[in-house]
This record gives sequence, C-alpha cells and structure tokens, in this order.
Amino acid sequence: MRRVLVLTAAMAVMLAMAAPAGATPPSGVSIEVEMSLLGAPSPFVASGPAVDSDLMCSEGEVIQVFGKATGFQSDKGYVNFQVVHQFTCDDGSGDFLVKLQVRVNQNGDNFQWNILGGTGDYEDLHGSGNGVGLPICGPDCVFDVYTGGLHID
Repeated sequence: MRRVLVLTAAMAVMLAMAAPAGATPPSGVSIEVEMSLLGAPSPFVASGPAVDSDLMCSEGEVIQVFGKATGFQSDKGYVNFQVVHQFTCDDGSGDFLVKLQVRVNQNGDNFQWNILGGTGDYEDLHGSGNGVGLPICGPDCVFDVYTGGLHID
C-alpha cells in the first residue's frame, strides 16, 4: 500500500512539472455581439484586460459557421444547440473559432463557450466562459454577451 502511495505522489509531481511553461494566466474578457440569425456577418466589440494586454482585438465581425440542435424539452420549454462562430478581427491580426453550447427558452438563451483554435495572433489562444443572449436587437438578431477568460499557450 505504501508503495502505491509513493508512486501516486511521484506521478502527481511529474504531471505538475509537465505543465506548459509558456502558458499565461487567464485575462478577463467581455464580448458583445449583435448576432444575425440570418447568417449575415455581425459586428462584435470586446473589452477587458484581455483586450488591454493585446490577447484579443477590440472589434471585428462574427459569422456562424456551424449549428445543430442537440436536444428539445417541450415540457420544460427549451431547446439545446451546438454552434460554432468565427470571429475575424478588423485590425487584420487573425481570426478564431468559438464553440457555444446554447440553451434557448422563451426569455432568451444562456450558453457556455470555449475557443477551438485560431490563425495569426490567435493561433495559440485558449479560453472559455459563459454568456447570455437577449432578443432585444430585433426579430432577426440576438444580442449576445460573452464573459470569461483568455490566455496564450
């Protein structure tokens, strides 16, 4: 039993030492999008420490590149979706893909998001967070607010 404990402790130390040395701690970000439900590019504006430290650009366009319904609960009044959005920065620094797990009900939607990958300055960008979508910008638009953290590996 003692040998198992020693081996387990040694493995835990080795795994902790194997963490990437170049990873930065997460920096907070808030992103606002007037997301078109008709497939048109939509503007985004980002703010927070991640933008201030140049981890992410402050504005650009978003387009939905993938979406599928993954569940429906008629008795509870909601639908689940998986969606992928492509964010392209206006400053030419690159783009990145964000996967959303969305739950829609009569009051709007809530979602969790994470970065899938990127190009240019965002090739090593990682991050995740939560969001809310509000039906306040018109019948063919949802106002999405993302909050979370970003970091570079």
